[in-house]
Amino acid sequence: MSIDIIETLVNEAHLIFNATSVFEVTDIDTNAAVEFLNKTYNYPEPNAIEKYLRVTSLLVKITG
Repeated sequence: MSIDIIETLVNEAHLIFNATSVFEVTDIDTNAAVEFLNKTYNYPEPNAIEKYLRVTSLLVKITG
């Protein structure tokens, strides 16, 4: 697996939400991740959460 792809995805996730680690949401289910992001980022735009979760989901699929 290309480290560049993984690094790109992590960087993309951090451009959306940068105060937390992507690993804080990759180990929990989607509903818990949404709740966590809402509380952590004071209920941000829903599109930002959706985009972040798409990126982190792809990261999980790639890294297995």
